[in-house]
Amino acid sequence: MSNELRGGGSNARIARRILVSLGIGGLTYGLTILINSRGTGAVDLATLSSLTLSVFLGGVVLVVQFLMEVEGRLRGIEDRQADHERSIHEVVGGALAQISERAPLFGLLEQTAARTDAVTQMVRHAILIKPGEPELVYQFAQNEIIRTSSFLKALAAGEATYEGEDRDWLIGLTDCTRSHIDATSFATVDGGGESFSNGFWQSPLGRRYLQAQSDARQRGVVVRRIFIFDKPDLPTDDDFLDICAMQQSAGIDVRVLDYNRINQSHLDLRDFIIFDGGVSYETVASSSRVHHAVPAILNTKLVLDIGQIRKRVADFEYLWDLGEPLRRG
Repeated sequence: MSNELRGGGSNARIARRILVSLGIGGLTYGLTILINSRGTGAVDLATLSSLTLSVFLGGVVLVVQFLMEVEGRLRGIEDRQADHERSIHEVVGGALAQISERAPLFGLLEQTAARTDAVTQMVRHAILIKPGEPELVYQFAQNEIIRTSSFLKALAAGEATYEGEDRDWLIGLTDCTRSHIDATSFATVDGGGESFSNGFWQSPLGRRYLQAQSDARQRGVVVRRIFIFDKPDLPTDDDFLDICAMQQSAGIDVRVLDYNRINQSHLDLRDFIIFDGGVSYETVASSSRVHHAVPAILNTKLVLDIGQIRKRVADFEYLWDLGEPLRRG
């Protein structure tokens, strides 16, 4: 429909130009005939001259109209071309700005020890989750991306905190360890406050953790654990001995220590695990307990600060030397 309208408008313009040209030509012809007929009377020659002049002027008018329209169209094309160039410049400029902003990130990624294929896959998989239905899945994925980003930022800063009891860091760190694991196990954290029989080691997470340590031992990782308690008769408790037996069956070197033997300067110790001498996994338990239940974990921390790690290593060696190998009956 629009093409037909444009075609009709073009034909009308051409018709108008022809009519204007013919009108000017006819007017010129009439005037020259009138003037010549009053002159010498040489009508034939005057008629020919008038006709020639009329055609010439009509053609000139037609050409002038055409040139004026061409100039108008060229001016319109130039204006549209300028607008188009500005639009392209804005689009390209924005794209280049985004590229220049992201390019250093890829350069930094290449310079680090991070696996570029894993990061690329994460980005590719994140793009697959569209903001359509179900909206809950999309929003949950966005929150996980934000959480992971915040976690990595905290690790880079030297300390990450998880509110409550962590269930992923513990297993993940154990799976990644290649040298040694040094761990404390306080009755106030891993047990019911006074005993280990109904505590962490009987929970699903405790069993998964024990299996992960057993797998680590198969890789040649040295695992040491010292159980710290405040009941003198605990080392002879059958339930506790069974837990220690499970630890030893997994290849873990076990020692026990009476809390009362610890020097006053170390009484603020919390439950911690040192992985490969580079990461300290620490938990803080609530001081309130009900009916000897396992105390709630207030938060879990990953400490990477080298100064704090060295202190934890020294703390563990102090506790290890103070402890005693487990003896049955």
